[in-house]
Amino acid sequence: MPDGMERISRVAAPWLGACPACGAPGTGAGEYRNCADCCSIWVPARRDYRYDDEYPAFRGHHDDAIAACKIKTFEHWQRHLGMPLAGKNALEVGFGGGATLAWMREQGATVSGVEPVAANRAAAASLGVPAGRLAASLDELPGDRFDLVFYLDSFEHETEPARHLERLNRLTAPGAKALLVLPIADCLSRRIMGRWWPHDIRDHWVFYSTGGLAQLWERHGWALETMFHPSKYISGLTIARHVELKTRVPLPAAALRSTAIWLYFGERGLVFRKTAG
Repeated sequence: MPDGMERISRVAAPWLGACPACGAPGTGAGEYRNCADCCSIWVPARRDYRYDDEYPAFRGHHDDAIAACKIKTFEHWQRHLGMPLAGKNALEVGFGGGATLAWMREQGATVSGVEPVAANRAAAASLGVPAGRLAASLDELPGDRFDLVFYLDSFEHETEPARHLERLNRLTAPGAKALLVLPIADCLSRRIMGRWWPHDIRDHWVFYSTGGLAQLWERHGWALETMFHPSKYISGLTIARHVELKTRVPLPAAALRSTAIWLYFGERGLVFRKTAG
């Protein structure tokens, strides 16, 4: 079978019908699928989105202003949640340009990162993160036992969430904590805005409901410990990119680069604690 046909077959088999959160059958015509059980939403055609070296350039992963905003936001969450980093073995999955990895290392954590884009792994290494602790997938990481795992706007990109969590369990010990921040299906802004919702863009293939996400992690031995509203210090450049993706209207991104605001819009923060061995 040609590679392209094999890829299409693989996508169609598990994801056209089954919810990636709870496994229940999906409903709906067109490109969107809806879960009647947990209310998660997914778009099967987006599951093959290609993350090449042009991706971080467009999303501003290597932009200093965006990196500063991301660090300021992460530091705010870390203080709010009381999650000290010193002496911890921390893993960030989908670390973008690596700014938060480098910052955690400055706080005294031993850090590792997973990032499929080679340009992003190179950027993190240039910030002082040891290249041997950077990998394209969980499968490539050494057998470390991580205390803290972070998914900062990344878990919604995982194309095989159940397999991912099985591998994560082999890399974490009971008592480990995982922090997720991601857009969710059961938020007021999505219900009001529908397909004009800014988070509904081509590289986001699944929008978990809060209940569906909790079910998924609980089935793999993680208990939901905390939920919070993840306010972000967002660069005007980030906002401009999302607007461009929705409207295809170019904005003066360079002029917006130096602006930033605190914003909470359509996302949820969750902390899970590993209870299983």
